[in-house]
Amino acid sequence: MEQPLDTTTMLAAEDDDATVLADDLSVCDEEGAHQNRQRMTSAQIDAQRSADRQRHFFALFLLCTAFIVSVVVATVRYYAAPRTASQESGGGELWGSQQREKENELRLQQTLEYLTKFAVSSPSTLAPETNFEVVGGRLTYTPQYQAAYWIAAVDQRRISIPTTSAPSRQEYPFKQRYSIAVLFFATGGLDYWIWRMNFLTGVHECEWFDDFTIEGMQGSVVYWGVECDGAPDMQEGEESPTRAVTGISLPPFNEMYGTLPPELHHLKYLKMLHILFNDGIQGTIPYQYSSLRHLNDLALMHTSLTGKIPREFARLEKLEYLYLNDNRLALDTVEGDLDFVKDLTSLVDLHLEYNADIVGTLPDAVSDMMNLRVLALYNTGLYGTIPPSLSKLTKLRGLQLGSCDFEGSVEVINGMPSLTHVYLENNRFDDTMDEAFFGGLDQLVHLDISNCSFSGMLPGHLFSFPELKVLDMHNNSISGKLHAEALADAEESQLEFLSLHSNKLTGPIPSSISSLKNLTVLDLSLNEFDGDIPTAIGDLTQLDVLFLGRNNFNEAPVPEWLQKLKAMTELSLKSSSLNGTIPEWLGDMTNLKFLDLGENGLDSTIPQSLGNLTNLMVLILNANRLRGEVGLGDLWQLETLLIDDNALTGDTGDMCQHELVHFIADCARGPNGSNAELNCTCCTLCCRDENVTCNDSEWLGNHGGLAEFGYDRLAWEFEEGFVSPLLNYNFMQLFN
Repeated sequence: MEQPLDTTTMLAAEDDDATVLADDLSVCDEEGAHQNRQRMTSAQIDAQRSADRQRHFFALFLLCTAFIVSVVVATVRYYAAPRTASQESGGGELWGSQQREKENELRLQQTLEYLTKFAVSSPSTLAPETNFEVVGGRLTYTPQYQAAYWIAAVDQRRISIPTTSAPSRQEYPFKQRYSIAVLFFATGGLDYWIWRMNFLTGVHECEWFDDFTIEGMQGSVVYWGVECDGAPDMQEGEESPTRAVTGISLPPFNEMYGTLPPELHHLKYLKMLHILFNDGIQGTIPYQYSSLRHLNDLALMHTSLTGKIPREFARLEKLEYLYLNDNRLALDTVEGDLDFVKDLTSLVDLHLEYNADIVGTLPDAVSDMMNLRVLALYNTGLYGTIPPSLSKLTKLRGLQLGSCDFEGSVEVINGMPSLTHVYLENNRFDDTMDEAFFGGLDQLVHLDISNCSFSGMLPGHLFSFPELKVLDMHNNSISGKLHAEALADAEESQLEFLSLHSNKLTGPIPSSISSLKNLTVLDLSLNEFDGDIPTAIGDLTQLDVLFLGRNNFNEAPVPEWLQKLKAMTELSLKSSSLNGTIPEWLGDMTNLKFLDLGENGLDSTIPQSLGNLTNLMVLILNANRLRGEVGLGDLWQLETLLIDDNALTGDTGDMCQHELVHFIADCARGPNGSNAELNCTCCTLCCRDENVTCNDSEWLGNHGGLAEFGYDRLAWEFEEGFVSPLLNYNFMQLFN
């Protein structure tokens, strides 16, 4: 076979032809001149020679001009063509041979004809003359046209293009490769992706993936990209492709930007599609995905998708996992926008949380998903009552309806014994607790009913649930006493998190609370407990957080049994009737990040041993009777320091070397210009003892973590802002 000429050879040949032509013209001219030369004078001969030289120069000028024009034309054609990944990386040929160029033009024409005739893409997306814009000084075409150009002219694999006369065996492999290429261009793969995972390389698209090592997971390796199966699920009589794409899972935080292309619905064997934590993904969910009859797992979460969930999704009979949370979806259940879920009989997990524009009541259609195990709708705009039909979900294990606007009774939940995780926080249920309250849910692991306007007595049977690890009932109107007997019988309890703050509990804290030996978080603050703080709390050696402030305890020194809790990171005994001194041994609790002894009767100096608390971020000692100098210059992690309303004196120069977000002290001068008790040049607020309204903000901090984050501490929230243990310094506060 004759090999096509490369660009250099072609240009050289054109130059040689032009030179030969010029030489031929010169010979003809010289022969005519020789015949007449005898009849010319010497002046005429000189003039003739000058004219000959001018003709030679003019011929050379034409050759140079032709060469320059050919270069300009080729360059313009290159930059006018859609830019592809292989061209960017040097894979595309700028000049190409005439034969390859004609072949590429033919392939592109065939590709566009096929894609148009068989409606692989909308014809309006495949017309280059109407679908481009100038971005960054270059032409940018639609993702569909870019993918068509790439697969026709640039793709090193150069797969066969199906004919337009009839479908062929090459049809599905072509559509498969083309559809994934469209996804690449449509989501900014060429310009934005951090990790390209071999996309648009010359290998088979089943090899467009890469492995990633996950830090903090013992070096675990995960694979992102395209996943294939040589024997996908097929209908009877359907011919199997040799390598069919069954999964696409793109990495989070990959700076993807663009929209989801409808062309993915051509991947008819697709079982899994994961695109998450890329908020540059915008637009709506293509309704065409409803034709993916093998789709089992769809996760499009933590993006910026808008609009409705296509009602055509009712056709996805094999769908088991649907994660559309943390988007900007807008649905009105009253208008039936969620009724399609009743046909998703295989669905196991439904996550629509953190879509504030999902509004309406909880539809009965949800109760028809008999295989549902997780229903997550928290942080949406849903309202009304929980329908009785929800009890039909006998397999439901996780019910997440927190931070909505539900009201009324929660009695229906009592009839769902399979539940293990119930999150109803931040609603308006206004129900009354009794001994039957959630008594049938003995498989519970997490129960969060905080801030729900519940009233009544604390149900003692909750402490006997064998699997219960989280019990959060804070900020309700629960009254009565802690059940000493129920706590005494809880020696086998797995409870780790107990938050009852901001209720109306009374009486002493029973010593039998020590039976909860697995507790890591105990918050009983802001109640009406009285008596002594029980020494039995010192037996809870796993405690990480202890909040007991704002109760009616008897006056007593700082409890010595705290010395046994050396692993503790947060301790709050605010307004707990403490007296005496701040003990030196507090400096041995070096894991402390939060220490609040404010609003007590402590009468001593600040022990220098507190300088050993190098992890401390929040220190609250205000409203005591402390005296002497401040010290504490070694606490470099400190962000909040409250020492006002004391009798401290001296200078705070050492503390001013820190980047304190909140620093309040008695540094205000008197009304007659008298000296301040403390000299402070960096305090965020200066007070004086006589000014009782100075620093009247509430500095309790929030009392626990959130269910969404495993109840880990994210921040301490105060009226004046927040402090986060996840940041060295709260720069967000500094710039507000």
